[in-house]
Amino acid sequence: MDVSSGPVFPGTSSMTPAPSGVIDEDSGETHGPRPVPVWDDASRQSAIAAADTVMRAYARPDLGFDEWWAQLQPLLDQKATADYAYMDPSRIIASSVTGSGVITDESSGYVAYVDVPTNAGTYSLILSRADADSPWLASRFVVPEGVN
Repeated sequence: MDVSSGPVFPGTSSMTPAPSGVIDEDSGETHGPRPVPVWDDASRQSAIAAADTVMRAYARPDLGFDEWWAQLQPLLDQKATADYAYMDPSRIIASSVTGSGVITDESSGYVAYVDVPTNAGTYSLILSRADADSPWLASRFVVPEGVN
Protein backbone atom coordinates (compact mmCIF):
# COMPACT_ATOMS: atom_id res chain seq x y z
CA MET A 1 0.00 0.00 0.00
CA ASP A 2 1.42 3.39 -0.98
CA VAL A 3 0.76 5.79 1.89
CA SER A 4 1.70 8.80 -0.24
CA SER A 5 -1.25 8.21 -2.55
CA GLY A 6 -3.75 8.51 0.30
CA PRO A 7 -5.48 11.75 1.30
CA VAL A 8 -3.54 14.54 2.95
CA PHE A 9 -5.62 16.28 5.57
CA PRO A 10 -5.33 19.98 6.42
CA GLY A 11 -2.53 20.58 8.91
CA THR A 12 -0.75 17.37 7.99
CA SER A 13 1.90 16.49 5.46
CA SER A 14 2.18 13.50 3.21
CA MET A 15 4.36 10.66 4.38
CA THR A 16 6.13 7.90 2.47
CA PRO A 17 7.18 4.62 4.13
CA ALA A 18 10.91 4.10 4.49
CA PRO A 19 12.87 1.07 5.68
CA SER A 20 13.58 2.61 9.09
CA GLY A 21 10.45 4.70 9.48
CA VAL A 22 8.35 7.17 7.54
CA ILE A 23 9.83 10.06 5.55
CA ASP A 24 7.95 13.35 5.76
CA GLU A 25 7.92 14.55 2.16
CA ASP A 26 7.76 18.22 3.20
CA SER A 27 10.72 18.22 5.58
CA GLY A 28 12.62 15.11 4.45
CA GLU A 29 12.84 13.96 8.08
CA THR A 30 12.49 10.29 8.92
CA HIS A 31 10.00 9.52 11.67
CA GLY A 32 10.02 6.15 13.28
CA PRO A 33 10.57 4.30 16.48
CA ARG A 34 13.10 5.87 18.80
CA PRO A 35 15.40 3.69 20.90
CA VAL A 36 14.16 3.36 24.47
CA PRO A 37 16.78 4.39 27.03
CA VAL A 38 17.86 2.00 29.76
CA TRP A 39 20.15 2.42 32.74
CA ASP A 40 23.49 0.82 32.02
CA ASP A 41 27.09 1.84 32.71
CA ALA A 42 27.23 4.01 29.57
CA SER A 43 24.01 5.85 30.53
CA ARG A 44 25.24 6.42 34.06
CA GLN A 45 28.61 7.73 32.89
CA SER A 46 27.01 10.02 30.30
CA ALA A 47 24.49 11.39 32.84
CA ILE A 48 27.23 12.17 35.36
CA ALA A 49 29.44 13.73 32.67
CA ALA A 50 26.53 15.86 31.42
CA ALA A 51 25.68 17.01 34.96
CA ASP A 52 29.29 17.95 35.65
CA THR A 53 29.58 19.82 32.34
CA VAL A 54 26.35 21.75 32.75
CA MET A 55 27.11 22.62 36.38
CA ARG A 56 30.55 23.96 35.38
CA ALA A 57 28.84 26.14 32.74
CA TYR A 58 26.14 27.28 35.21
CA ALA A 59 28.43 28.07 38.17
CA ARG A 60 30.08 31.09 36.53
CA PRO A 61 28.88 34.19 38.41
CA ASP A 62 31.99 36.02 37.16
CA LEU A 63 30.77 36.03 33.54
CA GLY A 64 28.51 38.55 31.89
CA PHE A 65 25.15 37.24 30.78
CA ASP A 66 25.95 36.91 27.07
CA GLU A 67 29.07 34.80 27.57
CA TRP A 68 27.46 32.74 30.37
CA TRP A 69 24.32 32.10 28.30
CA ALA A 70 26.30 31.14 25.16
CA GLN A 71 28.04 28.42 27.16
CA LEU A 72 25.01 27.23 29.15
CA GLN A 73 22.09 27.34 26.73
CA PRO A 74 23.19 24.45 24.44
CA LEU A 75 23.22 22.19 27.51
CA LEU A 76 19.59 22.96 28.48
CA ASP A 77 16.33 21.41 27.36
CA GLN A 78 13.60 23.58 25.85
CA LYS A 79 11.82 24.33 29.15
CA ALA A 80 15.05 25.18 30.99
CA THR A 81 16.05 27.44 28.11
CA ALA A 82 12.87 29.43 28.70
CA ASP A 83 13.21 29.28 32.52
CA TYR A 84 16.82 30.50 32.69
CA ALA A 85 16.88 32.89 29.73
CA TYR A 86 16.63 35.98 31.93
CA MET A 87 18.67 34.84 34.90
CA ASP A 88 21.45 37.07 36.21
CA PRO A 89 24.53 34.82 36.56
CA SER A 90 26.03 37.17 39.18
CA ARG A 91 23.32 35.90 41.56
CA ILE A 92 24.55 32.29 41.38
CA ILE A 93 26.15 31.36 44.69
CA ALA A 94 28.41 28.59 43.36
CA SER A 95 31.54 29.45 41.45
CA SER A 96 33.20 26.05 41.12
CA VAL A 97 32.43 22.34 41.02
CA THR A 98 34.33 20.52 43.78
CA GLY A 99 33.73 16.88 42.86
CA SER A 100 32.00 14.49 40.52
CA GLY A 101 28.24 14.14 40.37
CA VAL A 102 26.34 11.25 41.93
CA ILE A 103 23.10 9.85 40.50
CA THR A 104 20.42 9.87 43.20
CA ASP A 105 17.44 8.53 41.24
CA GLU A 106 17.33 6.40 38.13
CA SER A 107 13.72 5.27 38.20
CA SER A 108 13.22 6.45 34.59
CA GLY A 109 15.56 5.91 31.67
CA TYR A 110 14.52 9.34 30.39
CA VAL A 111 15.27 11.36 33.54
CA ALA A 112 18.35 11.49 35.78
CA TYR A 113 18.65 13.16 39.15
CA VAL A 114 22.28 14.00 39.85
CA ASP A 115 23.79 15.73 42.88
CA VAL A 116 26.86 17.83 42.03
CA PRO A 117 29.07 19.21 44.81
CA THR A 118 30.14 22.86 44.53
CA ASN A 119 31.94 25.37 46.72
CA ALA A 120 28.48 26.58 47.84
CA GLY A 121 27.02 23.16 48.67
CA THR A 122 25.49 20.35 46.66
CA TYR A 123 23.23 21.28 43.76
CA SER A 124 20.64 18.77 42.58
CA LEU A 125 20.29 18.68 38.82
CA ILE A 126 17.46 17.16 36.85
CA LEU A 127 18.52 15.97 33.40
CA SER A 128 16.39 14.51 30.64
CA ARG A 129 16.83 12.90 27.24
CA ALA A 130 14.42 12.23 24.39
CA ASP A 131 15.64 8.68 23.71
CA ALA A 132 18.66 6.42 24.11
CA ASP A 133 20.56 8.18 21.31
CA SER A 134 19.89 11.73 22.54
CA PRO A 135 22.17 13.69 24.86
CA TRP A 136 21.30 14.44 28.46
CA LEU A 137 20.12 18.05 28.81
CA ALA A 138 19.57 19.97 32.03
CA SER A 139 15.97 20.63 32.99
CA ARG A 140 16.42 22.19 36.43
CA PHE A 141 19.06 23.36 38.92
CA VAL A 142 18.00 22.98 42.56
CA VAL A 143 20.10 25.11 44.92
CA PRO A 144 21.59 23.53 48.06
CA GLU A 145 19.23 23.15 50.97
CA GLY A 146 19.04 26.24 53.15
CA VAL A 147 20.07 28.60 50.35
CA ASN A 148 17.62 31.08 48.84
